[in-house]
Amino acid sequence: MIDHITAFEHYLKLEEGRSPATIRNYAGDVRQLRAFLESDAYPLPQRGRDWAQVTAADLRLFLATLNPKPHRYHRLLASWRKFWAFLRDVQRLPLVGDPAAEIKRPKLPQRLPKYLESPDIAKLLQAAHDNPRPSVGLRNWAFLAFLYGTGARLSEVLGLTFDRITYSDTLPTAVTVIGKGDKERFVPLSPTAQRALMQWLQVRRVEGHPTSPYVWSYLSGANRGQPFGARNMQKMMDAAARKAGLDPAKVSPHKLRHSYATALVEHGRSLHEIGTILGHENPATTAIYGRVKAQQLAQAAASLPDVF
Repeated sequence: MIDHITAFEHYLKLEEGRSPATIRNYAGDVRQLRAFLESDAYPLPQRGRDWAQVTAADLRLFLATLNPKPHRYHRLLASWRKFWAFLRDVQRLPLVGDPAAEIKRPKLPQRLPKYLESPDIAKLLQAAHDNPRPSVGLRNWAFLAFLYGTGARLSEVLGLTFDRITYSDTLPTAVTVIGKGDKERFVPLSPTAQRALMQWLQVRRVEGHPTSPYVWSYLSGANRGQPFGARNMQKMMDAAARKAGLDPAKVSPHKLRHSYATALVEHGRSLHEIGTILGHENPATTAIYGRVKAQQLAQAAASLPDVF
């Protein structure tokens, strides 16, 4: 029997250029469904049926058993729809339809993005900088300041190479990052990001691996020249958060991205500008930051003295 799920993984990686996390999530959702269809929890006699026989009723039964939260529900349907499109268009299976397309998606609750206020950002950066080893402190401070100062995703910063830095009169002014779907995006540097990058490069060019293309890479040890590990950077961030008196659960690279966007909204930048910098393909993704501003306006209006 053809292992369609493994073939699906290869397709996402080689032909669509999806990130490892996306591939892992999509394939994991399909494998979870497959396990259910082959388990004793599946009451219908056609247990083990092939993909061409799976119906929307089967998916609804699995969803009722799993009872996922709305965001998880949405991702399961997205993963399955992608998989059935792969079976139909690439594997050429004789499918009757797309069972996932027959299921309505629940309305997602509107959540305001969680972000750090400027004073907390300053505390976090100072805590990251305060380290018994000055070079480590500089690295930690520069990395977090660059994350915040660009609004870029962690993977985009870790993958940044020297040839993707734009200079003007020897000063770095912008970077080109590789975002979701292997798409390039031009990101102008804020003063914060520019200062952080300049100070890091002074150390990186002297002490770093001379031929490594990665900007944010280890200066010594077995991993010298390799980009920083995502988990190591998150651990560093957690430690800095605790040192700064912040809740580590509320501090992450993505929270810095939200903080960057929210700060731009507060300073009057348009959602279109912000969405372009962040690499949002869907304007609705950026619209959440508009709700932050609306909330602040409502609070401002509520502060008007009551004359009655």
